[in-house]
Amino acid sequence: MRNFSAYFFYFEEKIVKNVKSGEKMIKNINAEEVKAQIENIFENCGDLNIRTVFSGGKTVYVVNFGNFTGRDYISENIIKPLVMNKGTIEKNEDFLGIVSAAEAKELSSVNDIKKQLLSGGAVVFAQTTDGVSAYSFMARNEPSRSVNEPESEVVIRGPREGFIEKSEDNVALIRKRIKSENLKVITVNAGKYTDTNIKIMYLKGVADERLVRDVKSRIEQMDIPSVMDSGYIEQYLAGGKSKLFTEIGNSEKPDKVASKITEGRIAVISDASPVVLTVPYLFAESLQSAEDYLKTPYYATFIRILRFISLILSLYLPAFYVAVMEHHKNAVPAKLYMKMTESRADVPFGIFGELIVILLIFELIREVGIRMPGAVGDAVSIVGGLILGDAAIAAGISSPPIIMVASLTAICTFILPTYMNSTLLIRLLNTAAAYLFGALGIAASLAVILTVLSCKTSFGVPYMLPFSPVSKDGIYDSLFVLPKKAIKNSDKELKY
Repeated sequence: MRNFSAYFFYFEEKIVKNVKSGEKMIKNINAEEVKAQIENIFENCGDLNIRTVFSGGKTVYVVNFGNFTGRDYISENIIKPLVMNKGTIEKNEDFLGIVSAAEAKELSSVNDIKKQLLSGGAVVFAQTTDGVSAYSFMARNEPSRSVNEPESEVVIRGPREGFIEKSEDNVALIRKRIKSENLKVITVNAGKYTDTNIKIMYLKGVADERLVRDVKSRIEQMDIPSVMDSGYIEQYLAGGKSKLFTEIGNSEKPDKVASKITEGRIAVISDASPVVLTVPYLFAESLQSAEDYLKTPYYATFIRILRFISLILSLYLPAFYVAVMEHHKNAVPAKLYMKMTESRADVPFGIFGELIVILLIFELIREVGIRMPGAVGDAVSIVGGLILGDAAIAAGISSPPIIMVASLTAICTFILPTYMNSTLLIRLLNTAAAYLFGALGIAASLAVILTVLSCKTSFGVPYMLPFSPVSKDGIYDSLFVLPKKAIKNSDKELKY
């Protein structure tokens, strides 16, 4: 009895040890033990299905997660062929001749079986003369939405397709546009609990191989519990440092990402996220739009210059107004200055405090409009922007020039979504500098920003390329739009 108990506890300890490691080769154990280990690993998982099928004189186990895999696919392509099999199952290759599946992968350990089940595979294993033979057949069928137009990047003319939360479909959307054998895809996984599938796409011969290795290394070194969105990856690709000017681009449009890949950039696609990251990211990209190449060069160039002017206004218009009213009264015509002064006659607050409060109110209205459902958000924006502003003027709490300055600043902010968050902080600092030092404060702020941007790099590429250092070919596709030259030299942009 003592010997039997010792053997029982030894066998139980052996199973537990294998369950913890999951690395023991399944050929060295029997099918029943493999089944026991799977049941122990996924204990209390009510959606785990283990189906026993008799095929070829063998007991065959079919394992899958219920709603995570296609039931009809498993029934028709796996279970039905096994049941109707009249031959024998003696070795590994026999499964491949029975099961009808596009993707099949041989498994060698319980840990491999676990990973395939969690990735949406249907695992089939049985005892053969070679030991336990196991294969995984991809049957993933998780809920997902269809490909439609992204709301964050609406276009008037051009492709309307947008990425979705399924990385395989996102890869296909890019391959649809880049039909080249040099388009490579590297797959890595990250997240202790989510084990999120991440795809790294690049064009071999165009993208820098050192950059590819760097991006892959940073993702592999991510030591975090979960990766729920590409934003998690963005933090680690940026080196874990908080930065006002992003070094990583993002988009929901396949045509835009495909264009970036042909220019030598690397795309990072995360499962469960419709936003694809691109690196390196340059300042000039914020002035560009996918529609620019579908318009006449003159009009597209005008729009890009208008975007640049809008960026300057969103950063310095409030600061310029404060500097003029507080320090440089002679910088504007006397009649205009008197008119602005008269409009503030009944306002009990100082210019700086009044402007800061109005700017913060506009940011509050914007945030509410974004977070609320569409119809409600639009109503809040109308009520807040029109009625509240008009009421503030009528009550003598604010002046019309302040409302105009804040409104124009807010409008200019929306034209460059990439820097919408960073411009708010810089704008407040610029306004404070103008209040304290006037034009000297604005000049000092501008000098600091230009110095920071000129010294900044994105994955080894100068952030202000092609402006600093100057690249003649790059200028064709930055502030100006010359489609023929821009497209011809697009794959050379990051070589300088």
